[in-house]
Amino acid sequence: MAAHPATDGRRQDRPGFLLDLITGTETELDSLQRLTEAAANAVNGQAGSGMDCAAVLARGGTTLATAGSSSAAAEMAASEDRYGDGPLMQALSTAGAVTVDGDTSVRWRAYRRRLVASGYGRAVAVPLGLAGGTSCALVFLGRTGTGFPEDLLAEAKWFAGVATHSMRLALEVRNVRSAGDNLKSVLESRTSIDVACGVIMAQNRCTYPEAFIKLASASRQRNLKVRSVAENILKALPSGAPAARFEF
Repeated sequence: MAAHPATDGRRQDRPGFLLDLITGTETELDSLQRLTEAAANAVNGQAGSGMDCAAVLARGGTTLATAGSSSAAAEMAASEDRYGDGPLMQALSTAGAVTVDGDTSVRWRAYRRRLVASGYGRAVAVPLGLAGGTSCALVFLGRTGTGFPEDLLAEAKWFAGVATHSMRLALEVRNVRSAGDNLKSVLESRTSIDVACGVIMAQNRCTYPEAFIKLASASRQRNLKVRSVAENILKALPSGAPAARFEF
């Protein structure tokens, strides 16, 4: 095992870009899968061929997803999550690259057995600099050869920088979408309750607080949420429930 600095000055003059990890994806797993495929393509351009990529995404010490550019790479990532060993898991908590090739130390013995059994001979893992308690790491898996030339290590670290900005953006977009969906749900719920209270006020000639008490009482008696009782009241109206529309 060897640790290496996470940056390489020879790569700083490259034009920056972002990977699209959002379009056509539904979940964080989808984004992670797309990232591993892009990573494998990028490093294979430098290495020639024979490199796969796997990744892990974690939050608060809990693994959210693992993915791989091939079925073998995906299984390597999943096995690291199961056994808690290997360079991918170590990279989650380090600031540098972690390599495993001909190392026969006790620490990597079990991992190397799985590595070789999956058809690989070497691995290098690099962390992504995410924030907010979320962490991510990539591991590049080589099917042939031993060791990692400096230019290949530099390529992996450079791509980790691209992946960091791309994954940060993807997670931020998902957070915004989730917040918007939650707000929409709250507004729709509030609208149903308010309109139902209006119906009760008209029918019973009472105030809003009194109408809400009646609604809450019915909720407890029927063991339903207040919103569900409100929606049932609105559905019973001759014209049906009024539609609420929110644009985000």
